[in-house]
Amino acid sequence: MDVLENLKNALRPFEPWIPLRTPRLSWQRSLGALKNRGFAPVTVFDVGVGFGTFGLYQLFPDAFYHLIEPTPESQPHLQRIARSLSCQIHPLALGDRDGEARFEIRADIQGSTLLEEVGERDFLRFETVPMSRFDTLFPHIEGPALAKIDVQGAEMIVLRGMTGRIAELDAVIVETSTIATVKGGPEVADVVAFMREHGFVVADVLGLKRRPLDDATAQLDLLFVPQDSSLRADRRWAG
Repeated sequence: MDVLENLKNALRPFEPWIPLRTPRLSWQRSLGALKNRGFAPVTVFDVGVGFGTFGLYQLFPDAFYHLIEPTPESQPHLQRIARSLSCQIHPLALGDRDGEARFEIRADIQGSTLLEEVGERDFLRFETVPMSRFDTLFPHIEGPALAKIDVQGAEMIVLRGMTGRIAELDAVIVETSTIATVKGGPEVADVVAFMREHGFVVADVLGLKRRPLDDATAQLDLLFVPQDSSLRADRRWAG
């Protein structure tokens, strides 16, 4: 055992108090690792934009973005984003059917959702918004392609509407819940099982959120790639 390994082992009891150079969970770190393996998406689908997903925009500034967000209060933010990205704005909700949907607009617009929150919530109003399936809205996808889905518990509704095109995606980021806080919302196991059924596996954990109620882990941002993706080809632990 070399000197460095001895030092690492000696420091293990103090690991919780040793500051990290970069966070253990980081979109920049995880997606940067994909970039280092040659992943450069031509097309990015930002599903549930809210105020914007700037970690994506900064890492892949040359991609063409589809910004998908039904909340009227988000539209000025999308217009500002559009001034610095090559993109198209879609002011609608994605779901498992084509038509319309009842959408709850929250005071915090990033929390607006198709589903009902468990417990009290601060909402402004209900609004009827257009809804489309992903595979209807996007009959052709130019790859490599990445999709990010953050729709406040309605992730499975969106995913079910992607089945006709999901095999054309090279990476999918999904916000998942360890504790569902919306009625009928999926949890991590449901999303992982669905993605597995469609040929995708978990490649990374990009982020983690704890709920204010008790500091319990409530949400994980998971990165999925196809099971046979070249991004998983190198099975070594160390170089």
